[in-house]
Amino acid sequence: MAGILAVLGLTAAVVWGAVGTITALDRVDDFDRVRIPGAMTVFVADPGTQVVYYEGPAELARYADPTATGRNATRWNSATDATIEMSYATNTPTWQQLQLRVTGPGGAVVPVRTYRSTARYDVDPGQLGRAVAKFDATTAGPYRVSAGRATGAGATLAVGDNFARTIAVTALGAASLGLATVLAAVLIAVVTDRARSRTTG
Repeated sequence: MAGILAVLGLTAAVVWGAVGTITALDRVDDFDRVRIPGAMTVFVADPGTQVVYYEGPAELARYADPTATGRNATRWNSATDATIEMSYATNTPTWQQLQLRVTGPGGAVVPVRTYRSTARYDVDPGQLGRAVAKFDATTAGPYRVSAGRATGAGATLAVGDNFARTIAVTALGAASLGLATVLAAVLIAVVTDRARSRTTG
């Protein structure tokens, strides 16, 4: 019984984490977008924090694969290293450099804050989305978001929820479920073993 509980619990935790992560990343496609410079109206149905993402050029870098070499990832040496490829931002402007401005449903200016953590996603080959700012949408309704200055050709501005936070919460929940299941399985095994010992004794 303990083994079955542990297997079922760990399986549920893995599925929960995987599905939650995929669902959060899928929401990126639904973000409102506009070319920079430009302005758009974002309709907020559920009041809360909205995150502003800058989608611009990225470069593809090659690094040594630590799983193959046993070393921490370093710059790629084509002669000796198995490699992994990953994209990184060539230049991430601040929201001040973008001249970002947000106005609420009533026309009042909404304060904008710098997004302090790291949240990024792949848009297209050669394009990377990075969180640069956030603002509090305290009431439901239309919010006008504009960027007055372009810092790179072909860049876009996207607004949506904090998908990185959703992924983190999902991962924490899945890990907690897995840990609780394992502890419960161990407890059941210990109690069962003691019960059998008393019976045979």
